[in-house]
Formats: sequence, structure tokens, C-alpha cells
Amino acid sequence: AYPYDGMVFPTGLPAPELMWNGTTPGDKYLVHYTHELLDVKVYTTAEPPSRYLIEQALWDAMAKTVAGGELGLRIHRLVLGQPSATVVTDDTWTISAEPLIGSVYYWANSLGRVLRINPGANAPEDFLAAGGQDGCSTCHSVSANGRTLILGGDIAVSNWDLATNASKLDITAVGKPIRDWAMAAISADGAVVVENGETLLPGPPGGHDGMWDALTGAKLANTGLDGVLLNMPAFSANNKKLAFVDHNSHALAVYDFDAALKQVTNPLELVVPGNDPALNGITFPSVMPDGSWITYHRGAYPNSLDTRFSPGFLYLASSTMPGSEIRLANANGDVYPFVAGDRDRGWNYEPTFAPRNSGGYAWVVFTSRRTFGNRSVGTKDEVKQLWMMAIDENPTPGVDPSHPPFWMPGQDVTTLNMRGFWALEKDDPGG
Repeated sequence: AYPYDGMVFPTGLPAPELMWNGTTPGDKYLVHYTHELLDVKVYTTAEPPSRYLIEQALWDAMAKTVAGGELGLRIHRLVLGQPSATVVTDDTWTISAEPLIGSVYYWANSLGRVLRINPGANAPEDFLAAGGQDGCSTCHSVSANGRTLILGGDIAVSNWDLATNASKLDITAVGKPIRDWAMAAISADGAVVVENGETLLPGPPGGHDGMWDALTGAKLANTGLDGVLLNMPAFSANNKKLAFVDHNSHALAVYDFDAALKQVTNPLELVVPGNDPALNGITFPSVMPDGSWITYHRGAYPNSLDTRFSPGFLYLASSTMPGSEIRLANANGDVYPFVAGDRDRGWNYEPTFAPRNSGGYAWVVFTSRRTFGNRSVGTKDEVKQLWMMAIDENPTPGVDPSHPPFWMPGQDVTTLNMRGFWALEKDDPGG
């Protein structure tokens, strides 16, 4: 049931828990990990629902040994009273050569505020709880350098300093409504904000033209966005691209961004929504760290703007070659033999790139309503967790560069989590 065959898993994370179904009490198992430099055999029981979690120290040693190569996994099952064992699964994973870079900030629907999971952590950090938040503080964006959190919920705080864990701007003090910066774009250096012009999003967000100073809330002049509304804008981590969905045509498009001048130029339409009513909504783009590719999800517009109402599918497009759209079939699981079957297809949303590539991959966190092994198996309305996938860092046009994803460690499986934003750690000297 989990993990998936063919996934790419980074070093430096908690070990993936193995889960399988169709077992009976008293079954005995051989969990067998293989690589040319290691051979690990664990004999264990695993009462239904069957799960096995390897000791973390052993997993860390294995991951370092295999890093950059493939790890085989076989689980053998011996049923009580049977003369021989059968094979439960025979998988191959890739262990990336480097750990992930950056923390993930996400909406915890049950709490009504943003939580943070740092690399390798087993639990989230409820860092906003100490800030005295007395309302929903979820409609967020995070600067790629990990220093600035922009909030657009039902509280007056809009600019949150992640280095000091303190408020830097009360948006109402400069005459702006509290939701104006809901799901806005924040530049990689945390200097400017571009509001979200998609009025049909839950909320809804602000929807004003132009570019705004993130610290003072003042509107900037001569930015190239005067009189222009952008839907679901997003800056690249190198601060050179601004992706968005066109407010009128609903096409995916991109600007060049000059951080020194605080100005955009050279608008380029990349992908049109098309005529398929099930896929005509291009939603929540995110840009690869070097600005070369853009990921997003498609669904039925406008229902795809809310993950409760329409299936979602992940895509990728070049930021320089119009019409180069690629469906991320491996990440979506279009033909994957899910234990839950079609229940797990078509519920993937809101992808966001990590601020830096590592181990030969660009990394993406996304929201999914798929089941998680045998730990989270309810209906799509009962399951909403964050997943991560690897994308080959130099995609070939027309070729799916994605890999089967893994569940993001550190989450609470009993809560509904969504809208992950990946940023450098707040104490990262490169931030």
C-alpha cells in the first residue's frame, strides 16, 4: 500500500514506513533491503493492519550507503501453518545523493493557521501559536529566502518576520482590507508583493493591480503591472521570473522580473486552458528554482480552485517554449497500480517547488487527497495530506520527468493539510 515502487526518496528524512494489506494475525515476515553494497534482512511480525518501520539509525546508514543509487525492497510473508512464504512486494527505489533543502510551510485546516516542518523533523512546528493569533492565518505565501511570511487570512498581520517570529506589518494600518494579500506572490528576497486577482478563489483574495512594498504596504510605481491583474502569481527562487494565470484568458504566462528595478517585462503566454471542461482550469503555478520550468495543476474551472470540488492533475511547462506542456503522469499515478484503485487517481493540487535543487532533482511539495497506505484511508473529503515528488532537474520536452511521490514526513495524519510552500530554512546563511 505504501511506499510506491519507483519513488525517489532523499537522504536526511525519517525512514518511510512500510504498509501492506490482506494479512492475518500471526503472519511472519522477512523485510529484505538490497544494494550492491548492503544486504539487510529483518524478520518480524506485523499484525493487521500490517506496518513496519525500520530503526532510524539503520535507515540513515543504509541511505548514506545507497545515496545516488537504487535500493531494492522485498517483503516475504509466511502464513501460519503454510509450508512456504510468498512475496508481498518487490520494489525498487532511488535514494537521492543529497538531502532536501528548506522548510515547508502549510495550512493546517484544523488549527486555522500555518505550521512549519523543518528538514528531517518528525513533527510540525506551531510557530504562529506564540504570536497571539486570534483568527484564521492560513492564506499564506513565503519568500524563497525563508525570511518573510505573507498572511492573508482573517487577522490584521500580513507580513511576518520568520527570523524573529514577529509581525512586521499590520495591513489595516495602511488602509488595506485584511484579505488583500491572501495567496499573493512574494518575491524571493521578500521585498515585494503581487496580489492574487482570482476572485473565484475561496476567500476571496484582494485582486488589485500593481506591485506592493512588502514592508510598508505602499503601492510601487512603474512596475509594469499598473492596471494589470494577475491570477495566482508566483516568483521563482532566483527572483528572475514571475509566473501567473492570465486574468482574462486563464492561460499560463510568465514575466521576466528585475528585482533591482522592481519591474516586470516581456510577458509570454505559455499554455492555453483548452476546451476540455475537465481540465480547463490552470491553477497555482510554481517556478523551478532556475526559472526554466513551471508546475501547476489542472482541473475543471472554477471548481479546481477548491480541492473539494474537482479532481486535479499535475503538469509542467517550459517558461521559454510556449506549448511545451507535459502531464506529470508518474506523479499523478495515471497508470500506477494503487491498492485503492481509481479512488487514488485525480486528487493532486497546488504544487510548489523547493527553493534549490538537490541530488540531481528539483523537488515539489503538493496537496493530495489520495490515501496514505493503511493509515489514512477515508473518502477524499476525509483525507488531505502533503506529498513530495522528484522532477529530473533538466527535463526533456515531451518526456515526463516526474517520479512517484512520497508522503511528507512530520505531518499529523489525522488533520487536513494543504498548500505547502517550500522556502530556505530561516537560519540558512544562503537565505
